Amino acid sequence: EDLFFGQRKSSDRTTTPTSVYLPPGRAWFSMYNQRVTVPVSPAEAARRRKLGLIQRALSDDVMLEIFKRMSPIAVARAACSCRPWRLLATHEDIWEKACYDAWSGREPRETTARVCRDRYHDSWRRMFLDRVRVRTEGMYVSRNTYIKAGMTDLTTDNINPCHMVAYYRYFRFFNTGEFYCKTSPQKIEHVARTFKDRRAAAMDTNMYYGWYSTADVDGEAEDESRLHLESAPVERVRAGTATAALHTWLRLRSTHPGGSNRLDFVKLVSVDELETVPRPDIGEWKEIDDPEMAYRRACGINVKRYVGTASVRELSRGLNTMVFVPWEDVHDHVLNQGTDKMDFFVTG
Repeated sequence: EDLFFGQRKSSDRTTTPTSVYLPPGRAWFSMYNQRVTVPVSPAEAARRRKLGLIQRALSDDVMLEIFKRMSPIAVARAACSCRPWRLLATHEDIWEKACYDAWSGREPRETTARVCRDRYHDSWRRMFLDRVRVRTEGMYVSRNTYIKAGMTDLTTDNINPCHMVAYYRYFRFFNTGEFYCKTSPQKIEHVARTFKDRRAAAMDTNMYYGWYSTADVDGEAEDESRLHLESAPVERVRAGTATAALHTWLRLRSTHPGGSNRLDFVKLVSVDELETVPRPDIGEWKEIDDPEMAYRRACGINVKRYVGTASVRELSRGLNTMVFVPWEDVHDHVLNQGTDKMDFFVTG
């Protein structure tokens, strides 16, 4: 026996089955396991041909999620690569997450959302560009130089009557309200290893640590650009004095939108225990906005004498404006140059 068109053929007789399934003809059955191209307009097809491989493989929604997980610096660099990414980088969801991360240590999320609504008209990107913030993805560095008298020896080749010495002030901030600071003659590429490792920083005996907050000025409204840093008390080698704390007042500013890359010294004092802290007045805060005064102080003009035996010691040397250096630029930054290549560094 054999089957022929659903019927059983026998030599004796032909038997018809009780039921026969005849599938109807459906056109989409032929499309199974076939790659079908969605028809698009000629203009859209020309636009897709200009896109890169990653842009053709990933949709805008997927790229948006990737951008939200990138740092603001990485988003800005990606926006410079092509026009589609430049338009995608202006999406508010990207800058909403960046704003929450930037001010998470200073204020709750509800306050950040209220500030964006009231002061920046619900524009997270505008808020990130215009509102100053303490940056945590690197450290602030100040390079200071001075002339040191040398020794002249006519019997040898040592005929240098003076030497130029360079030293640095380093500050690193955290979203938790903590900070590390250190004064060292070592360059950025060497000190950055210690500042990036919190355990190594805690073991460094020359490291100061403390907390920072917004500075209060009598008769003035709260200004987020005015910072007050107070270090933890440390032992002071002096008879009759147990500990002393370092108080620093800084003014935060930007050289370009969204920068927050400059910290100007307003006052730096070391105060013994149980002594009154001399806070800067409104006049000292306004002096920092005078470019001539800032230049004169950077050059060491009108430097006050340091009295080490006093209970309140004000430091007026080494107060050059600090520059923010991201972690990825610590090895190639211009501040790594020695005095043989750069004798003085003027910040903008």
